[in-house]
Amino acid sequence: MKKGFGFIILCFTYFLGIGQDEKRLEQPDIPGDIMLDFGFNSLIDNKELVNTELFPSRSFGLYYMAERKLSDQFIFNPAIGFTFEKIGFADRSNYQVDDLKVTSWDTVSVGELKRNRLAITYAELPLELRFYPNRTVDGEGFFVSIGSVLGFKIAAKTKMRFNLDGSKIKEMNTGNFGLSDVRYGMVARVGFQKVNAFVKYYVSDVWRDAPIDQATPSQFTFGINLTGF
Repeated sequence: MKKGFGFIILCFTYFLGIGQDEKRLEQPDIPGDIMLDFGFNSLIDNKELVNTELFPSRSFGLYYMAERKLSDQFIFNPAIGFTFEKIGFADRSNYQVDDLKVTSWDTVSVGELKRNRLAITYAELPLELRFYPNRTVDGEGFFVSIGSVLGFKIAAKTKMRFNLDGSKIKEMNTGNFGLSDVRYGMVARVGFQKVNAFVKYYVSDVWRDAPIDQATPSQFTFGINLTGF
């Protein structure tokens, strides 16, 4: 993991240095945009072994995106940032930590369950190639893009909220939870100027040690993007 973080930092340093004018040290011109992804997550190849709900399973990505114009029709966009994933479980199962600090996949048998999620944070390096069929000067106009994304897990925690005997109880646990430390996948976008719709498919499994035997789900995410803040 230390090598992974070092790689992310190295790429971040490189992106910040793209296109800077060394003669204007007092007012450096840093090209690029802030990019925000808003979406929903779904587990595929899951065989319905880990039950999830769509709307509580939200995704939010915050990235710095640089631009490398290759021609009037192609722009290469390397980016770096963080993705915050939530997986909302549809039943009463989640990771539980007992008094001996042993973590296990278990079912909450008491109380009225209001929220049941697993939250995961990744440091990510997305890369994409955008094609502008009508040509572009500075990224304006209609485009389609394909790309890849590489991510490193940096944190994970469970969030549960339930009512018990008239009291509102919140329970949070942090841990590894058998999740894969590295993930990788593909991304496609269709948009106009600063707004686009996207889909992401992570080829790697969400868990290296899934909570239920024979469950090896990967993640599919879809949503909208706003760029240029």
